[in-house]
Amino acid sequence: MSDLVTLRGLGKRFESRKGLFGKARAMMAVSDVTLDIPRGKVTGVVGESGCGKSTLARLVLRLLEPSAGEIQFDNVNLRALSAPTLRRLRRRMQMVFQDPYSAIDPRYSMADALLEPFQIQGIKLGAAEARAKVESLLAMVGLGAQMATSYPHQLSGGQRQRIGIARALALEPDFLVLDEPTASLDVSIQAQIISLLEKLQAELGLTYLFISHDLGLVRYFCDRIVVMYLGRVVEILPDPQAAPRHPYTRTLLESNFVPDPTQRREIRRLTGEIASAFDLPPGCAFAARCPNADDLCRRVRPELITDPGGHASACHHPL
Repeated sequence: MSDLVTLRGLGKRFESRKGLFGKARAMMAVSDVTLDIPRGKVTGVVGESGCGKSTLARLVLRLLEPSAGEIQFDNVNLRALSAPTLRRLRRRMQMVFQDPYSAIDPRYSMADALLEPFQIQGIKLGAAEARAKVESLLAMVGLGAQMATSYPHQLSGGQRQRIGIARALALEPDFLVLDEPTASLDVSIQAQIISLLEKLQAELGLTYLFISHDLGLVRYFCDRIVVMYLGRVVEILPDPQAAPRHPYTRTLLESNFVPDPTQRREIRRLTGEIASAFDLPPGCAFAARCPNADDLCRRVRPELITDPGGHASACHHPL
């Protein structure tokens, strides 16, 4: 299976301006991320809030300009493309955003929202063709044709997210970045959206990059799992059921709620302070919270090492 997207040493640095009483500061929101996204698979990215997941999602599509590294999409270097060329290539890669309430212009009807990608790409559709396209996209995500004349305030959160998915599919892309698409929805609607995404992926052969903080959902939905901590990839599980090797991944998995009381485990509580993203330590960023950390961990940053089975971890003392 070939890789549709490859990232090499990808990084994003944000700088704050000097304030009246403080100096300018800088932080690496994403640092040295090297990752392959296999074609036709679902790659999940998990981690605590602020670890760089959403920044990575935007970097992959070059919605944010990287500070370092390379992004290859189907063997094309995205960083080398001009804005017009990149816009044309974006027909093949789209994004579904986290908040369905702010993702759609409140002045647009659903038909207007679904036809917007064609306008941006300069694709002209006749009236009958546009109407047929809107009805087809609505049907694809399980909505009726009468929804075309509705406005965002008339729709539920689940319906708006379905519209967001339909709009992302309007130009028949190969690659979708899903930035926590179920985070703002209640549990029953989350299940419907995940079921819809599974169906579309199977029917259309889509490749997903699925960003989430829900470990249970990621283990169910994804083919492999990428774990991030303070901007870096600390582990890549080639199979969602693989045993973790990094202490942080183990803690994440153990903190996931299991509804069956016979399967509940004792949770190992983390102690220690989370390192500041503006002042990362020289060694492992997790060392201050890790029960296995020693002086080597605090001095030397571990490299992400991949074994022959595709399991990668960045830890001096893997489990």
